Amino acid sequence: MIRQLITVRCSLLIIALMMGLVLLIRENKQPTTENATTAVPFNLPSSTPTEKVASDKNFPLVRLAWFTNIPREDDMFRVVEWFDLYIFHQGNEKDRELMVALGARGPILQYILFESIQAPDSCTAKPKLNQVAYLPGDYCSISEQHPDWFLLDTEGQRILVQDKDINLYLMDPGNSGWRSFFLDRIKTIQAEPNWDGIFLDNVPVTLAFREVSGHLPAAYSDDTSYQAAVQGFLKYLYESYFHPNKKLVFANLVSRKDDADWVSQLNYLDGAMHEGWAIDWPDGYRPADTWEKQMVLAEQTQEMGKTIVIVSHGTQEDKTLQNFAFASYLLINHGNAFFRYANSDDYAEVWLYENYAYDLGVPLGPRYRDGQAWKRDFTKGNVLVNPETHQVEINMKQK
Repeated sequence: MIRQLITVRCSLLIIALMMGLVLLIRENKQPTTENATTAVPFNLPSSTPTEKVASDKNFPLVRLAWFTNIPREDDMFRVVEWFDLYIFHQGNEKDRELMVALGARGPILQYILFESIQAPDSCTAKPKLNQVAYLPGDYCSISEQHPDWFLLDTEGQRILVQDKDINLYLMDPGNSGWRSFFLDRIKTIQAEPNWDGIFLDNVPVTLAFREVSGHLPAAYSDDTSYQAAVQGFLKYLYESYFHPNKKLVFANLVSRKDDADWVSQLNYLDGAMHEGWAIDWPDGYRPADTWEKQMVLAEQTQEMGKTIVIVSHGTQEDKTLQNFAFASYLLINHGNAFFRYANSDDYAEVWLYENYAYDLGVPLGPRYRDGQAWKRDFTKGNVLVNPETHQVEINMKQK
C-alpha cells in the first residue's frame, strides 16, 4: 500500500511539473525564425519550430488537428502545445486524461466507424474498439437476431469491405433498429467524461464506392435514396442525443462525386474532414480549377457555421509542397478551419514546420485575385498562392 501511495504521489507530482512547464511555454511564445519580419521563401529551412505564436485570442490563425494515434510519451508536450483538435479511439482514455492534465484544450472527439461493423474470427474473439459492435459476441448476435440490419447487394448478399486483415460488413443506414442500437452504444461510450463528441469515419454521401466494387445495395437504387438514408441517420443521431447534450458530431465525408454532395450532408454535422485537400498524394499539385473548388468548399463550409478539418497528404521532407498546402490554408481560414500536413501511414508522427510559427496577425479580409494568384492581407503581412505556377509567398512586415 505504501509503495502504491508513493507511486501515485510521484505521478501527480510529475503531471503537476509538466503542466507548469506547458503553462510557462504558453506565456512566453515568440517566433522562432530569425527573419520573421521578412519575406519567407517557399522552400523552408529544415528545422522545426519549438514555440507557437498565437496571432489573436479571438482569431486563431493556425489551428492544427491531431488524429488518431496517441502520441509517444516523448512527443506529448509538443502535441499538446501545438495541436488544437484531437481524435482518439475508445480505450485511449488514460492517455487522453494525461494529455488533458498537460493542458490539451480540445475539442477531443471519439473515433467511430459509421457505415460498418467488424466480423471477428469467432464469437468469443475481442473486436476492435473503433466501432459500435465492440463487445465479444456482438457480431454473432446481430447476425442471428437482426439480419435485416445488414446492407445487402442486389444478389441478396451482405456487402463485405476488407481493411487489411479485418473483415467489415456494411450496415443499412435507413434501418430503424440499427440506428437505435448504434445510438445506444454511442451513449454508453460517450458517457465517459472528457469526450466532447464523436468523429464518424467513412460516412458515404453517394454510391460511388459501391459502383467501383460492383456491389450495389438492393435497398437504394440511386444516389438520391442513399443520401436520404445517410442524412436521415445523421439527423437521428444529432437531434436525439448530440445537439440536446451539446456534444459535437464530426464526419469524414467519403465517396463524393461532386462538392454539392459534401454540402448536402452538413445539415446535421458540426464539422467535416476533407482529406487530400489542395495537393494530391504523394507529391503532386492539383489542377488549378480543382484547387479553387476545394478552396471554395472550405470557405462555404465555414460560412455555414461548420468546422472543416483539412488534411493535405505529402511526405515529411517535401517542405515546398507543405508550404503550398499551408499557405492555401491561410487563404481560407476564417477561424473555423483546422489543418494537418501528414502521411496517412504516419499519423503517429509529429511533423512541425517553421511556417506554423510565423506571426501574420489577423486577416484584414478574404482572399482576392492578384493576376493568376490569390492573395490575402493580414495586419502583419500577407500570403500569396499561385495555383498555376505553384509560387508561394508568406510575407511579414518590417517592424
